[in-house]
Amino acid sequence: MDDMKRKERTMNLIMAVIMSVLLGVISVFLARAGKDDVQLQAMPPLPIMLLTSVIESVIAGIIVALVVPLGKWGRMLAAKAGANPPGLKFTLINCIPLAVGNTLIISLALSLISMLQAYGKIDMPNKPPFLAMWLGQWIIMLPVTLVAAYVIAVVISPVIVRAVGLGGPQGGPPKAGAGSKS
Repeated sequence: MDDMKRKERTMNLIMAVIMSVLLGVISVFLARAGKDDVQLQAMPPLPIMLLTSVIESVIAGIIVALVVPLGKWGRMLAAKAGANPPGLKFTLINCIPLAVGNTLIISLALSLISMLQAYGKIDMPNKPPFLAMWLGQWIIMLPVTLVAAYVIAVVISPVIVRAVGLGGPQGGPPKAGAGSKS
């Protein structure tokens, strides 16, 4: 694997972990928002729910980063729009597949796991249908997590790009003071 591909894979994994942690935390608070005491009793305690959600989210995010070429899709989309790195337009367009792909897959998995756990604890003779409960919860979470994932990606991706050495000219990161005219 050449140096550029290794740096891209490193960047994708770092982005996946950071986004997954934040999406895992956001998902927990969204899942618990507006719930009454009976509904909260069916859920694990907040610290446990946060820990398991973050772990599940990071695992899902790493799998997505290794299997789904979201970075490649982002670069292709940006190229079609005529956006070149490292500009703002490039970042804004490049982050769309990353945010949408991660959010759809991770939020779907997290809401499924969370709903399976909660549904098993519901002690009612006439439980609502599982699929309706699960998809209803996921659809409520989706817009918030999509926006959060996009904002997170746009904010952190330039930092990660520079940190792994993809932000400079071919051959390595820019040297200190390069490009500045005194």
